[in-house]
Amino acid sequence: MEIDDIEQAIFGYQTGKLPKLEEFDGTENWSDEQWQDEFDRTRLWLETFFAARDPLVVLARTAIRYIFEASQPRDGSQKVRPLEQVEVEIAQTFLLMGDTIHKKVPTSPSNFVRYWAVMARHIYSFIGKQPRSDASTDSLAVVQMKARIQTLYYRNLFTRADCETTMRALLKRIDLPSEKALGYCLSDLFEAMVRVVSLVETRIHEFLRNIRNLMSSGIRSEILESISFFRSCYPLADRVWHKCDDRFLTIEKLRYAGVQISELAWPWVFTLDCTTLEASFSLPLIAALDSLALSMGSLRDTDPQHIYLNNPIWRKPYIRLAEQGLFVPQPYLAFSFPFAIMEDLIAGHSELQSAYISARAEYLEATIAAIVSKSMPSAKIHRSVVWTDPETNKRWENDVVAFLGNFVFVFEAKSGRIGDSARRGGEGKLRKNFRDLFVEPGLQGWRLQNYLDQYRKKAVLRRKSDNSIIDFELDRPKVVYRYSICFEHFTTLTSTRSYLKELGLIKDDTAWAPVLTLGELQMIARHLDTELSFQHYLTRRQSVDELIDFDGDEQDILSMYLTNGLWIDPTTVQGCKLTFFEADGLVRRPNLPMSGSYKSLVRGVQLSPLWNTVVSKLYACEGQPHRFDIINVVLNQFPPALADMERNIRRFRRGARKDDGNIVIMKYIVGKRIFVLACYLAKVMPDLNEWQEKGRGIVSMFADKNTVVECAAFIFLRRSKESTFDGVSFYRYGCESKRTEVGG
Repeated sequence: MEIDDIEQAIFGYQTGKLPKLEEFDGTENWSDEQWQDEFDRTRLWLETFFAARDPLVVLARTAIRYIFEASQPRDGSQKVRPLEQVEVEIAQTFLLMGDTIHKKVPTSPSNFVRYWAVMARHIYSFIGKQPRSDASTDSLAVVQMKARIQTLYYRNLFTRADCETTMRALLKRIDLPSEKALGYCLSDLFEAMVRVVSLVETRIHEFLRNIRNLMSSGIRSEILESISFFRSCYPLADRVWHKCDDRFLTIEKLRYAGVQISELAWPWVFTLDCTTLEASFSLPLIAALDSLALSMGSLRDTDPQHIYLNNPIWRKPYIRLAEQGLFVPQPYLAFSFPFAIMEDLIAGHSELQSAYISARAEYLEATIAAIVSKSMPSAKIHRSVVWTDPETNKRWENDVVAFLGNFVFVFEAKSGRIGDSARRGGEGKLRKNFRDLFVEPGLQGWRLQNYLDQYRKKAVLRRKSDNSIIDFELDRPKVVYRYSICFEHFTTLTSTRSYLKELGLIKDDTAWAPVLTLGELQMIARHLDTELSFQHYLTRRQSVDELIDFDGDEQDILSMYLTNGLWIDPTTVQGCKLTFFEADGLVRRPNLPMSGSYKSLVRGVQLSPLWNTVVSKLYACEGQPHRFDIINVVLNQFPPALADMERNIRRFRRGARKDDGNIVIMKYIVGKRIFVLACYLAKVMPDLNEWQEKGRGIVSMFADKNTVVECAAFIFLRRSKESTFDGVSFYRYGCESKRTEVGG
């Protein structure tokens, strides 16, 4: 297939080859044994490197480089390979596995460059050396490998702001049992960890201010004052500078030497001594923070094979210094592993554990309802909706159900956690976690869809709280969209159904729901901050994997929506496996929130002026029972085709003859749904019965027992008093075939 074909099939994207890192040249065909040898060689090199130098300087300099690089967007334009967070984590673990007494030897810039390259190669070799022969099938081997890569490299379930909001609200729910079990409130401990981040950030700003003074001042005494600051920060910096004030005669040489000294002073930024801790926290919280610290040498007896997929610092992120202070090279681990940190403290306290599990479930369900309610203000939101299957007399429950027009959005809240064994690629736990967290929610949503399709007006939904009946206007057919919302998942592994199929957990006709983390749902709501955008994304999101086979996560899919409204030509890319690389830039940058009259706009879908006005007018017609159905038919068309249709309508209204008939029709197929847009260009308003027959005739042109047809038919009069359309009707024919409830 030609590259140009793919680029035309997915508007706004370019194709290219995945970049190859120089560190791994020549390793493409290495065997497991070769990677094992490389793993052992690089490990020995790193152990020797840390033993021969001041490891706090190495770790601090590595940490600050990562912090600076992480604050910049990754768009593939970087000339130097950016550090991964795991590289800082493994460096910290090496320090904790080393001697308690370390050498005070500086590291040169060239040795830092060499060290960073070896560390990246070492971690990569850990993945490379994993045997493939243990897997029962090739597909399982691929899933296991991806699970390990996910565990090794992927971080941060939330943005920092969302993490703070989530953890504060969640932990507040268990303040009483945590204070009873631990002697302090876990919510207070989390606030203290956030305060630690602020203390480190304050020190970074002070350190950088002195670097700016060093680099910008032309006065020797001011430069020496900055150098004096760095010398006071860390003993190694002071020892290296000993009696050098008068050694460098020119300003430039003095400034260059000062920069070298500053490189040895970075440990100060991450060091919180007793005085700082006592001024910032109460004694119980200081003790609690200390419980999250590991001492030098405390991991000496740890199996070195275990630190890559189950690192102890994920649960205890701080380092305890001999001088009774804390060294915090990675303060942001509080936002990367908030659940692991808190759950480690909770372990062993049965009442607290039970309260925590209940709080997770309740908080997740309540937060989903709050996000959906805010994002779709026209929707009716219900929690804990129950109904009884007449055939089996079995009662089923759906966690959060939103009714928007004729759309039913079902959100199943899965508050369970991914097991440690699953993160390491354990087959049994992988299958169980995937089935419970990522397959079962699809079954729950499909049961409701089948129930509504089969019983229509006879269907009865109730609130679990009081068993009262929910009126959701079953006189019109409903379309159900299903989602699983959890705290954590395997992103690229569980964002699509392809890997679940490879594991044999589902088949093509098995019920399935897209899996989103709570953080991803918050991300979608933040970027799609109009009701039309949010609901349209949810109606289209679950069909993406029916159109393309891809490797990507929710950030990639949302970025695609913001780029082209998820307009994809599936016939062109059929048979291809698409991998998104550095394709999520649109959601990594802040967006300007919509407000006021702009709330009727749609992000991501580029409409021509007429159709943009049509959508706005329809959205304002709250009495139109099919307004969201009709709007989505318009939004699901190819934008250039809509623009061409608008030109036809305008030419007709200007009096131009139309020789090819008075009805213009276009369609767009999304999986097993056909969206048909028909425009009737008329000189006079047609008879109502005649118009209804025309609409049914249009639908019959596309009707098929295996598809659902959704048709919006507009009337545009030549001499019209309306700036947009003069009439509109909506038709829906068919329902999706019943899905199976079990996979292979």
